[in-house]
Amino acid sequence: MWSLLLAFMHSIVLCLNGGSPSPVILALQRGEQVVPIDTLSPDHLGCVRFLGDSPLEPGQYLFVQDNRRLFNFLISSATKTDMSFTAHISNGRTVEIMAEGSEENSAYIRFYRFLQERYAQANDILEQETDPEKAMQDVERLESTIREYTGFIAEQYEDCMLGIIAKNIFTPVLAQENASLHYLDNVDFTEERILNTSILPLRLNEYFLKVLPPVPDTLISHADRILEGKIHPLVKEYVARYLFTLFFTSDIMGMESVAVHLADRWFLTDALLQQEKDLLEEMATFVRFNKQCLLGMKAPELDLPDVWGQVRPLDQIKARFTVIVFFEDNCPVCSDELLKLIRYHEEHRDNGVQFYAVYTQDNREVMSRYASFFPKEWITVWDPDFSSGFHEKYNVRSTPRIYLLDKEKKIIGRDLGTETLERLIRDHAAEEEIVLKKAPDIMLETENKASFSLYDVEATYTILYFYDPACSVCGFTTAGLYDLFLKARDKGLMVFAVYTGHDYVSWRKWIGEGDFTDWINVWNPSSDDRISKYYNVNDPPLILLLDKEKHVVADQLSLEALSYIVNELMPVAL
Repeated sequence: MWSLLLAFMHSIVLCLNGGSPSPVILALQRGEQVVPIDTLSPDHLGCVRFLGDSPLEPGQYLFVQDNRRLFNFLISSATKTDMSFTAHISNGRTVEIMAEGSEENSAYIRFYRFLQERYAQANDILEQETDPEKAMQDVERLESTIREYTGFIAEQYEDCMLGIIAKNIFTPVLAQENASLHYLDNVDFTEERILNTSILPLRLNEYFLKVLPPVPDTLISHADRILEGKIHPLVKEYVARYLFTLFFTSDIMGMESVAVHLADRWFLTDALLQQEKDLLEEMATFVRFNKQCLLGMKAPELDLPDVWGQVRPLDQIKARFTVIVFFEDNCPVCSDELLKLIRYHEEHRDNGVQFYAVYTQDNREVMSRYASFFPKEWITVWDPDFSSGFHEKYNVRSTPRIYLLDKEKKIIGRDLGTETLERLIRDHAAEEEIVLKKAPDIMLETENKASFSLYDVEATYTILYFYDPACSVCGFTTAGLYDLFLKARDKGLMVFAVYTGHDYVSWRKWIGEGDFTDWINVWNPSSDDRISKYYNVNDPPLILLLDKEKHVVADQLSLEALSYIVNELMPVAL
C-alpha cells in the first residue's frame, strides 16, 4: 500500500466532520473560472483522498460540496504534494480548518481567520459605537493593523502563493491624482501563477470600470501600458482577452472603440496572441465592420439614390442632427422601431432632425412602398447593387441599425433604440444651449511686484490655478501642472498661478526652487477679499480652465482630468 502511495505525485486528503455524504470536488481557481480537477465521494469517516500521478500546477485551489465552497488552499510549486486537511461543518459554515504537511497552508488558514476576526470587529464597532467620528477613527486604526500584518505575510511568503495572495488583498494607498497610474502596482504581471487566482479579473474590473473614467482614449492608453510593459506571455494573453471581452460586451456606448483597438492593435498583430484561428477570424471581421463607424468619427460617406434614381449624398444634408436608420422588410424589430421613429418625427418636427433611411435590400417594389409610407421630409435611399459598402462602413450585419450624427456629421450615437436616440438628441441640444459664465477678473501682483490681472492674460486657454505650498498635495499638483504646461504650450495654453498665502519671501523662494518661472505667478499682497469673494480657495489646490474670452470651460478639476482635456481634447493652436 505504501509503495503505491509513494508513486503518486499528489496526495490531498480532506476529512469533514459534520459534512454531507455528497461528492467533494477538488477545483482550481483560474481567473473568474472554477475548474474542476477531480471528484470523490466521502468514505464512512467523511474523508476523501485525491491522488494523481502528475503534479498539480501552482495556484489557489478549493474544495466544493453541494455547490458550496468549503475553503481554499494553496499549492506554490509543481512538485510532489502530500497534504491533508480537517474541517468541521456547522450550520452550513466551514470552521476549525486545520492543515498538515504544509506550513504555508497553516499560515494561510491563520491569515484568513485573522482577516475574518478583524473585519467582524470593524463591523461591531460601526454598529455599536454611538459617535460616528470615533467609530471611523477606530476602524481606520484597525485597518492600519490589518494592512501592517498583511504586508508582513506578503514579505514572509514572498516567493509563495500566499505572498501573491497577501500582496493583493489591498490596493496601494494613493492620492486621487495617482490612482490611474499606480492602482495596479501590487499586481505582478510577470508572475504566471497569478493566473490561477481570482486576482486579475477582480483588479482589472475595478481599475477599468471604477477607477478610470469611461473615456475610450484613456482606457486604451492604460490597456496598452499594461500590455506593453513587463508581462508574462500567458498573463498577457489572459489580460488582452479579458479586456477585449469586457469592452466588447459593455452596455456603455463608445466602449466598442476600446474593443476594436485591442483586437486590431494586439490580437491581429501580436504573434503571441494569434493561437486560435477561429477567434482571430471573428476579431478581424469585428474590426473590419466597426473601424469606420466608431463614436466620435466622421460618418463614412454615403452617396445613395432614392427610388427615382436621384443621388442623395449624406454629407450634403444641412441639419442640426441627422439620424441614419438601416432597415429591411420581413424584420419585425425594424417595423416596430420605424413606427417609433415616425411617431418621434411627428412629435418633434421643429427640432432640426433629418432622417436618412437606408433600405438594405434590392426589392424595388418594397422600396417604393416604404418611400411612400415614410414622412415626406425623410430621405429614403437604397443600394440595389450593394456597391457602396454600407455594410462594412456602418456595421450593418443585422437590422435595424440606427446612428445619430451632429451637424458636422460626426457620430455621436450608434446602435441606438428610439428611446435612447430621443434622450441623446435632447441632451446634446441642451449642451448647445449652455452659456458659459465668465470668470471674475482679479487684479494681483507678480513676484516682481508688477500689477497683473487675469484678463491681461492673452492665450487661447488659461488655466486659473490657486495653490498654497503649505497644503499637503499642492507641491505634487504644482509640479505636475508645470510639466503639463511645458509640454502643451503649443496649444495656446497659459497658467495664471495664484499663491493664496501671505509669506512673500517663502513664496519667492518656492518659485525659484521649483523653477516655476515660465508661467504667470501672482499673489495678493493685501489682506482684502479680492480673491475669496469670487473663488472658493479655502481648500487648495483649485484648478479652472478658461477659454480665450475667460469663460469657465471647467472648474474643480483634478490634475488627471485637466491632463486628459489638454492632451486628448485640445487641438494644437494654429
